[in-house]
Amino acid sequence: MKTIARILLLFLILILQEGCKSYINLKYDITQPGTETPESLIAFLHKNQFPVHDLYMFRDSSAYRTALVRPEIRKNLLSHMLFDRDGKWIDRDTAKCQWAGSETIRSLHADSNYLSTDQITLDQITRLIVPFGPDKGLADPTAKVDFTLVVIWAKFLGKYNYRLFNLEKAAGENKTATIRMILLNMDMQKEWNLALGNSLKIR
Repeated sequence: MKTIARILLLFLILILQEGCKSYINLKYDITQPGTETPESLIAFLHKNQFPVHDLYMFRDSSAYRTALVRPEIRKNLLSHMLFDRDGKWIDRDTAKCQWAGSETIRSLHADSNYLSTDQITLDQITRLIVPFGPDKGLADPTAKVDFTLVVIWAKFLGKYNYRLFNLEKAAGENKTATIRMILLNMDMQKEWNLALGNSLKIR
């Protein structure tokens, strides 16, 4: 589990240092990551009036680790990933602000063509995750939608999550395409029983 902590710590640092420079000094009430439960996450979402639908988490620590070693997922940690109707990944320019994307999501069109790749596919993510919360319907990769938006959030990011959940709002404002949401949580789960010293720390 030390591998998980080191990988996630590295990319948290990169996000905060190499992301949108104008935001570096803003305060988001980011805290030290702790272990969570579905109930604590739901309480956090309700408290901040974040959506409580389409919620997912990694099924276990092994799935969590599998996701973190994928470079396509690592470079989009605590941001978002977009997939087309065939489940292929629509890559984006991560040199831009980490929180950029709302306007792009809002303007997606079902009849437009977007450059996609099968370097990573939607089913490779959905096989690692399970639904939680009031709406526990597992995302169906075969459902007829134009796009699937995976927003990657975490409780310990505090107010940073407002920028991430703005993407969910943008998807709801899109009138030219059907967009399925997967709000994927990156917090470590208490039921994984991580040994002391193996959990994530932010220095």
